[in-house]
Amino acid sequence: MKHKLILLALLLALLLTGCYSFDSDSLYALPQRSREYRELQSAVEAALGGGSYSAPVSPPNRQTIQQVDLDGNGQDEILVFCKMDGERPMKVLILRREEERYTLACTLEGDGTAFDSVRYAQIDGEPGMELLVSRRIGEQVQQFLSVYTMRGGVAQELMSSGYTAYTVLDLDGDQCSDIFVLRANADGLRAYAEFYRFGDGELQKDAEASLSTGAESVKRILTGQIAPGVPAVFVASAYDENNLITDVFTLHQNVFTNITQNRESGQSVQTVRNYYVYSTDIDNDGIVELPQTVPLPAVEGDAGSENQYRIIWYNLSDEGVRSDKMSTYHNFAEGWFLYLPETWCQNLTVTKHRAGDGPAGTELSLRGEDGSLTPLVTVYALTGEQAKARSTEEGRFLLEQRGEVYYAAQLGQTAELSEEDLRTRFSFISVDLLPNE
Repeated sequence: MKHKLILLALLLALLLTGCYSFDSDSLYALPQRSREYRELQSAVEAALGGGSYSAPVSPPNRQTIQQVDLDGNGQDEILVFCKMDGERPMKVLILRREEERYTLACTLEGDGTAFDSVRYAQIDGEPGMELLVSRRIGEQVQQFLSVYTMRGGVAQELMSSGYTAYTVLDLDGDQCSDIFVLRANADGLRAYAEFYRFGDGELQKDAEASLSTGAESVKRILTGQIAPGVPAVFVASAYDENNLITDVFTLHQNVFTNITQNRESGQSVQTVRNYYVYSTDIDNDGIVELPQTVPLPAVEGDAGSENQYRIIWYNLSDEGVRSDKMSTYHNFAEGWFLYLPETWCQNLTVTKHRAGDGPAGTELSLRGEDGSLTPLVTVYALTGEQAKARSTEEGRFLLEQRGEVYYAAQLGQTAELSEEDLRTRFSFISVDLLPNE
């Protein structure tokens, strides 16, 4: 009975996606199941047999029953993800509608305890979509990925590989998706990347490229461009308890390469940083920047000035050449950051302070050779019943409001910025940049 209830909900979601015409009397009639609905329900139940539904664990596609046009004939196939008894328990049942009825076209079988993820991508350049299914194998960290294409009404396997992480992108610019796979060596001490792209009728593996020596668990994978028209994969890994290291993979002269890796040391020294900040397109120009954290000098006896950083954002060419772009100060606790004028960067000091009975603020100052501080700007995150009123008191002005928080600022006499200039430099930290601890 439980299986039927799940099937009913899923089939309704699949079938109630079109437009229907009806008269007012139908509003008072009991709903009638269409013949196609009954046929699909019967076909799914027959194919499922004594098995149980097994929904993919990870996004984006987590439904137990999915529909997609795999062969490009304009008619969606129905995919049922389930688990059955036997040596290869994880099964994908693929049903198709032929001659006004649903039939089981084929069954995909695999080892494992659960489906981890399901994706669809255009890989071979032919009509339809390829199916990417990953499965969890026991309690192992490494999982298993299989890629299928529908040919002649039957799903054929294009590749299969163990992996610790993978992503899909068009790395070679041929308008078809390629597959980027991270794997660990058998000893688990070194990780490497594999690149698969379609050619000569099959999904082929290009040369492997290793991650940096010392790279441990993968924290984040980002796809983007390192230059206009040059796609890349950015892999951020834990380097030790307090550091991240980023490896950047792309095609250099059509060869799959880790452009950040030093060939002699095997390490991406320039991308090691002691702060959990991830690569991102910080200025929204379509190019991904990498961060370098620069510790700021603390003020003696002022605990609020300790562990403060300036972030230098830079680009890499496809040959791994660095080009600095800008600097920012990020306040992760309050969720905001400032694009810094270049004149502020060399002698910047940041401290958290409270002036008398006033609100606590984050003060950016220039530090003189004698250790004196010249205030540039103080930013406040104000909450409470009087937050709006307090945002414009005592020389402060409102920068932005987000929810119940009013962000205000007060400029120092030497800031050389107008209120409007500061507003354009103020921004909120996006979710993809937040530390992932």
